[in-house]
Amino acid sequence: MNQNSTAAPGSQVTIIGAGVVGMATAVQLQDAGYAVTVIDRLPPGEAASFGNAGGMPTSHAFPLGLPGMAAKIPGWLTDPLGPLALRWSYLPRLAPWLARFVRASSAENAGKSFESILTLMRDSKTDWQPLLDAAGIADLVQPVGGVVPYRSEAALDADAAMWRMPRQHGLNVQRLSRDELRQLEPTLNEAYSCAMFEPDWQRALDPHAVVVGLAEHFARRGGTLLREQVADIETGPNGVHALRTNQGVRSVENLVVCAGAWSHKIAARLGSKVPLEACRGYHIVLPDPGRMPRNMVFPPEFSCAITPMRMGLRFAGTAEFAGLNSEPNWGRARKLTQVAKSVFPGISVEGYTEWAGDRPIIPDSLPVIDRSPHHRNVVFAFGHAFYGLTLGAATGKLVTEIVDGRPPSADLSPYRVTRF
Repeated sequence: MNQNSTAAPGSQVTIIGAGVVGMATAVQLQDAGYAVTVIDRLPPGEAASFGNAGGMPTSHAFPLGLPGMAAKIPGWLTDPLGPLALRWSYLPRLAPWLARFVRASSAENAGKSFESILTLMRDSKTDWQPLLDAAGIADLVQPVGGVVPYRSEAALDADAAMWRMPRQHGLNVQRLSRDELRQLEPTLNEAYSCAMFEPDWQRALDPHAVVVGLAEHFARRGGTLLREQVADIETGPNGVHALRTNQGVRSVENLVVCAGAWSHKIAARLGSKVPLEACRGYHIVLPDPGRMPRNMVFPPEFSCAITPMRMGLRFAGTAEFAGLNSEPNWGRARKLTQVAKSVFPGISVEGYTEWAGDRPIIPDSLPVIDRSPHHRNVVFAFGHAFYGLTLGAATGKLVTEIVDGRPPSADLSPYRVTRF
């Protein structure tokens, strides 16, 4: 056994969280020879992984906080179709997080976050491919481009600092004229006069099915899936030794925390305070829209992602800060029907379905991927913001290296739990 490892070959690892990060991690730990148990109160992929936009970029490593964004927030909050919503009763609890977020949105800090997200994102295709192939679900992920259309050249120029970020890293980002945009996406509103185009994306045709496919592959190979609610964690001199759930006590040799928007509560119980907030997103799916883009589309005035999927055309987006226990504001989802009609004139929204889920957002938009400083047999892997699907395989690879005690394949310092 590596002296930096807490796990002997064949030893047991328990993962809290059966979302895309948890299941991608479980499969890779299983590949490395560990006996793995995954615990979640919901079936695999039923939380944020169920309703995400399905995008898997290699160049779109933007953090949530970007230069100049703080000045736009008041306007967004007063715009019914704006990308940001806030429950004002929640503001006192959110204020410290917002202060950190504003600091993280400076040009210098946003640039660092972009680089750190890109470190995990750049090889996401090659990280994911063996997992998809082994699970027999490679057909669920397809190449696609990402189109960010603007209604004026001036609007695009206003985002020039943002688009310099990928170009500074040599990424394939192209500016399109009106004619080029029309040729690429003829169904878009003709009010869009230019665009930025990222050709090297992938999309999941059904993000939920990807997680279910990983879970079924995991179970076929002897992995254990427990649908249980973790109520408490028992610790001792050697770290975590048991989980108390609604079904009893589960012994633990090694623990990995991949619990999405609930992860900070578990981390706090283990002595690590993480400024994570639940950022609620909404989606609608149009089953028969009559207008279908060829690529993923990201209209910046609405900050939503539009993805052709096998169940229809999904409009996913908005960022609502209301706290984990608040009821969804379904009006936010219904407003996406207006977005659909604005972006694609003549589109049919009849029979649409709606969904809401909570993303885990840390002010700098970077996940925590690190061993607990207080419990050597605990590894944290959470806080992926909008990029859980994209970064799930890369995160699982790093977690496996940490558990094994091997040198990590990426510099983990930007993702340390002690950075706050």
